[in-house]
Amino acid sequence: MRAIDFIIPGILVWLLQLTTSDLLAIDTVRPDFCVILILFWSIMHGRLIGTVTGFIMGLILDISGTGLFFGLSPLIYSITGYLGGNLKGIILRINTFYFTLSWVAILLFQFFIYCGVQYQSLWVLDQNLFLGKWVGTSAYSLAFAGILQFIYPFDRIK
Repeated sequence: MRAIDFIIPGILVWLLQLTTSDLLAIDTVRPDFCVILILFWSIMHGRLIGTVTGFIMGLILDISGTGLFFGLSPLIYSITGYLGGNLKGIILRINTFYFTLSWVAILLFQFFIYCGVQYQSLWVLDQNLFLGKWVGTSAYSLAFAGILQFIYPFDRIK
């Protein structure tokens, strides 16, 4: 495990997030490519690497000006890295369906925390609109994670 294995993909995904997320935005719903990379790293290397890389990637995103709430990205990416790190090596013990359901649930939880902070006024004013933002944000990023599953599935990570 070399640092360059994290730096090059991290920079590429960060640049992809900065350049294309606004182009792909539907209303205020944007895909989150960084969370897919954090989940991939955490499944591959475990909880410690997932949490640390999630915190660093979130901090870089917040410093680069993409986040409205400073500290939210490191929080949610660290949570995703930690929870995703629990899936390291578990594919050998459980069914592929349950493994997929596990990482989808982790991403749904991550986006629930994000939307809970980002759209906190909607939670109070219109819960259906909040639910739509949460489902939309989750589904948009999960669609990209699903496309990635055809190229390089998470269950191939040993």
